[in-house]
Amino acid sequence: MKLRNNFLFTLSILTSLLLFSCGGSSRGKWSDEDKQAFRKDMSDVKELSNYGENKDAWITCYLNKCEQKYHSYFMANLDEKGCEKIALSCNDEVLSNGSVKGKWSTKDKQIFRKEMENIEELEGLGEYKSAWIECYLEKCEQHFESYYTANQDEKGCTKIATECTEELY
Repeated sequence: MKLRNNFLFTLSILTSLLLFSCGGSSRGKWSDEDKQAFRKDMSDVKELSNYGENKDAWITCYLNKCEQKYHSYFMANLDEKGCEKIALSCNDEVLSNGSVKGKWSTKDKQIFRKEMENIEELEGLGEYKSAWIECYLEKCEQHFESYYTANQDEKGCTKIATECTEELY
């Protein structure tokens, strides 16, 4: 009987600790404390400054997806590989600026054109520069989900650039 009571006592303490460590959070509904801790920790990640104006949107995406998958911030911290997958999906979602394959957003097209206009080597195309940029944009838009995903595939972009050069000359 004493063994059973000790077991139940230990189990109740462990359950209390787990509930306390979760701060009253549950899957899909984290506590305000968990959300604040999450946001604070994310604001301290220096690499996120690379996202510029997209930083807050990325953190919000990451928080929402973690909240839907994990019972608490504590539990999310225990699953490094799972959180890495969530982070990558937020990269795709947030950095795509609403683009989809075949129909990039106006913002992605503007970023693309601005980047291309600033490449000195394209000056060698002379009067064909604008036509080449538009060809390259159209083909990238048909091949990639967004400017962000195109920017991740150097080999694919090189192939598309070659196709546009061959078409114009």
